[in-house]
Amino acid sequence: MRIPRSTATICAVAAVLGVAGCGGPSDTQQVKDLVNSYIQDFVKHDGQAMCSKLTPKAQESIQAAAGMLRGRDCAITMTTISRLPTGTQAAQVRSYRAGKVVIDGKEAGVVVVPSPPGTKPTRIVNLDGKWLIDGSVSLAG
Repeated sequence: MRIPRSTATICAVAAVLGVAGCGGPSDTQQVKDLVNSYIQDFVKHDGQAMCSKLTPKAQESIQAAAGMLRGRDCAITMTTISRLPTGTQAAQVRSYRAGKVVIDGKEAGVVVVPSPPGTKPTRIVNLDGKWLIDGSVSLAG
C-alpha cells in the first residue's frame, strides 16, 4: 500500500515535533521520557534544561523560593538544588526513573521509582501539545 505524499509529509513533521500519531511516541512514553530526561538533567546539574521541562507556574514557584537559595532565576536555583545530594544520596538519584504513568486527559501523574510506599505522583500537564512538569519531582527513595 502506497502512502500519499501529503500524509507522509504530515507524519514526518509530526515525528520531528514529537506529536503522537503517525507512529510517534504515545502520551505515556512522552511523559516517561520527560521525567527521565528531567532526572538526567538533575544528575548533570543542568538547571536550564530542568526549567525548560517545567510549566510557567512551576518556574514561578521556584523563582519565588530562589531568594532563600541565593538563586537569581529558575536555572540557577535548580542547579543549586541539584548539587545538594552528595555521596550516597547523589548515587541514589542516578538510579531513579519514571514508574507507572496515569493519564487523565491533559493531566498525568507519574511516580518516580524507587520510592517509598505512599509517595505522591509528580503532576504533569499537557500545555499546547507539550507535556510539562507542574510541581516538584519527588526524588525520595
